[in-house]
Amino acid sequence: MPVVRAYVALGSNLGDRLGQMQSALERLSAGDAMTVLQVSPIYENRAVGMGEADPFLNAIAEVETSLRPLEVLDRCLEVETQLGRVRTGEWAPRTIDLDVIAYGDEVIENERLHVPHPRIAERDFVVHPLNAIAPELIIRGQRVADLAANFPIDGLTRYDAKLDFL
Repeated sequence: MPVVRAYVALGSNLGDRLGQMQSALERLSAGDAMTVLQVSPIYENRAVGMGEADPFLNAIAEVETSLRPLEVLDRCLEVETQLGRVRTGEWAPRTIDLDVIAYGDEVIENERLHVPHPRIAERDFVVHPLNAIAPELIIRGQRVADLAANFPIDGLTRYDAKLDFL
């Protein structure tokens, strides 16, 4: 399998949010099949669609992988389970949330995976972190930098911490 660049969104709003995101990065890159190349700044934002839930920390990791798209998804789901994520509903608080945002320049639409992620342009907590590390990336025909320029950042706060990935 050729090596592909992919982007994985990380989010957490339960427990040690930063620690869980760090553990997720370490687990994603365990072994030879996936290497984290860079990680965006971390942003804190409101819990969209969850009422009074605690705010999320969000970031994007650029990875290089020899895994196929569904294998990347399976790896993400496995890490979520290892870190205690319990799926109680689509709009529920979570210890960790990992989403495959993009996989090379592929467009995938099946019952398990949609890439590029169909709601990127609606989510400031994805657009702005992605813009910090991949402004020239093309998502659904648009540069990420252009998506970010047209999307207010007022709902996000830059979080004063970094995720280690080397």
